[in-house]
Amino acid sequence: MTRRPTLPKAPLLLIAGLLAALCIAAITLVLCARNGLLTPSESEMRARYALADSQFTDVDGQAVHFVDQGQGPVIMLLHGSFGSLRNWNVWVARLVSRYRVIRFDRPRMGLSGAEPAGRSGSEQEMRVIAALAAKLRVDRFFLVATSSAGAAAAAYASEHPTQIRGLVLANVAVGPFEMDRAHLPAIFKLLLRIDPVFHGWHPLEFWRQVLLTNFYDPDKVTSAQAREWQDLNNRAQRMPRVDGARSSALEFERSTGDFARMSVPTLLLWSDHDHELPLETVGRRGLKVLGSHDKSLEVIPNCGHMMPLECGEQSVTRAAAFFDRLSVVES
Repeated sequence: MTRRPTLPKAPLLLIAGLLAALCIAAITLVLCARNGLLTPSESEMRARYALADSQFTDVDGQAVHFVDQGQGPVIMLLHGSFGSLRNWNVWVARLVSRYRVIRFDRPRMGLSGAEPAGRSGSEQEMRVIAALAAKLRVDRFFLVATSSAGAAAAAYASEHPTQIRGLVLANVAVGPFEMDRAHLPAIFKLLLRIDPVFHGWHPLEFWRQVLLTNFYDPDKVTSAQAREWQDLNNRAQRMPRVDGARSSALEFERSTGDFARMSVPTLLLWSDHDHELPLETVGRRGLKVLGSHDKSLEVIPNCGHMMPLECGEQSVTRAAAFFDRLSVVES
């Protein structure tokens, strides 16, 4: 009988030691992540991500980070889920010479705080819009929203038509929808599977995959963007948890009715490669149900879901033409 070769004891001990070290490192990482030890402090976050014109105000006991720049007709910008007011940097650079541009971090995101009573969703975001307009003495303004912010913007514009000069909605939900995860790469599916272990903290690769999934051109995703998204979104781990999936479903459910009640001039901007909210279904349905007499749908080519980030120059050019036309009409 031939004897099977066996490894010497020294290599076996070395392998066992390496495996034990890897297990200890993994456990340490999870414990540090779960306890918020891997997230920069609040002072560090403000030093990294506040802008030169950043301001903070209180809305119902909730700290709201906002930036107010320029002079002229007012434009208020609302970013999408997991983003921040920094997502609008390209738009602001283009608009601020002729318009007064106000943007804020939607509460729990960016550098804004959580609402003490746990309220979230469109109703709370509408309170923030109204509070900022009152604080900054703005009577009428253009309202712009992308992605999930479209629910609050559509609701606000339908309920306050005399306050809104015009509405721009970019890649927004029109009614309920389900995310299709079948096209996600294997690494992202794995990260989603193990995500609950970290209790609200997400590794850098998680946010890189989020950006890659929502960009048409992967070469436009930078390591600096991924780091910013990791820092700002992991910051929310320090806040009370909310059932975001349930509240989002309810918000999108009401958006079809808000679209139908719309009376203000409205521009829909849609990316031709938005796999989350496709142009041919969601975008064209939005134009059809929109109640406004002055309405249009414009397509941004070679662009994914995160329009302001990936296609800032192309999209702001279309929006600026819309603002200019309505500003001339009212002057």
